Amino acid sequence: MKKLAVLLLIFGVIIFAKDITITAWTVGPDNPSFYRFDNLKTAADRLNKMLEAAGADVRVKVDGFFDTTDWSEFKQKLLFGFQSKKKFDILCSGHDDIGAWAEAGYIMPLDDLVKKYWKETYYDIIPSLWESVKYKGKIYGIPQDTEARPFYINKQVLKKLGWSDAEINALPEKIAKGEFTLEDFVKVAREAMDKGLVKWGLFHRPKKGIDYFQVFTSFGADFYDEKQAKFVFNKEQMMRVYDFFYKLTNVWKITPNSMIGTPWSSIHKEVTSGNVLAWMGGTWNWAEWKRDYGKTEKELEDMFLIAPFPKSKNYGRPNTLSHPVVYMIPAHTKYPELAFLLITLATAPDLNMRHAVESGHLPIRWQETVLPEYHKDFIMQQGTKLLPYSGFIPNDSKFDLFNTIIFEGIQWAEGGQDAKTVVNLVAMRLKSQLKDKVIIVEK
Repeated sequence: MKKLAVLLLIFGVIIFAKDITITAWTVGPDNPSFYRFDNLKTAADRLNKMLEAAGADVRVKVDGFFDTTDWSEFKQKLLFGFQSKKKFDILCSGHDDIGAWAEAGYIMPLDDLVKKYWKETYYDIIPSLWESVKYKGKIYGIPQDTEARPFYINKQVLKKLGWSDAEINALPEKIAKGEFTLEDFVKVAREAMDKGLVKWGLFHRPKKGIDYFQVFTSFGADFYDEKQAKFVFNKEQMMRVYDFFYKLTNVWKITPNSMIGTPWSSIHKEVTSGNVLAWMGGTWNWAEWKRDYGKTEKELEDMFLIAPFPKSKNYGRPNTLSHPVVYMIPAHTKYPELAFLLITLATAPDLNMRHAVESGHLPIRWQETVLPEYHKDFIMQQGTKLLPYSGFIPNDSKFDLFNTIIFEGIQWAEGGQDAKTVVNLVAMRLKSQLKDKVIIVEK
């Protein structure tokens, strides 16, 4: 009854309205994440039932879209929508967009609304996730999901290399403890290729993204100073990172030099066909492989073991990276409270759980971890084990520019440019573009 009273108070200010359309622009871009949009429609259905029971003469409809192109195209649509004040009331994107969009005034702070519904819903959000949606101390997003980026290793190949079941089963823990390093992995990958067991040792994403920052952490390379709110480019540390990417394609040759630019579909076909020893992927790939590549749950469980990304022998730590996708509300919406109410209802444990199961993501609420579906889902349980090793990229308005320049360096290194040259070029580009927003550490 308390919730219903809140609903009626909200609708009391919507004068003469009988049918209200809330427009949501959401994204996968992976196909199995369609509940990011559909959960909002279910939330509207639940809200309409409450309104009907209360005798309120108003109904809510959700329209909009679920985008499966790619992040870049989707964000271009959003930017155009913000600037032209297109009619949309809810958007869904990565938490790392918050800094730029909050700074530009495109999205509204949500602190007061979170407080309003804290006891009903938001007290139960896993606490660490709130840090991913803040900018300058204010909340600008509501976590829709989270994930981990596992290091998928083909255990069938390890078996063919003569590893015992005990050795295979112990490998994730050895990686987590730093006892099996990146250097150890390279040796195994090269052995598997030399014996003709796989075509390639390691695949990574084929375009700009945040996955590469796992390698930075593995080599102990700092890239952001929270206190100063500045990016960091330590030349000595980044020399190790870029040397790793250079050797992947030019020395060890366990990754094709055409990796960057390879179609996603080609990558997933190769990985799920057993032609690659290891894949720097995400928990959501599990659902993608079943949905789009014809794999069964048993086939995947028999093929892959899941671990953090290994540390370097002498530096860094084992790690994964979480990139929560979040709901935000554009500052120009006519219905901010109604939009937030739909987000709140869409954050119900059962709705988030069906999204997590379907898409291979992880729980955002504690209540989800006691649902039966959680205990039946292999990738969800394994992914949750990785969260203690997880980090987030900064919600800084200049992150995309920093990331773009860093990625150019990866392209140059894998293309054959030596690490020292790459480091100097990247440092020059960062200083030129980010000026006093970046700290260049020479030694």
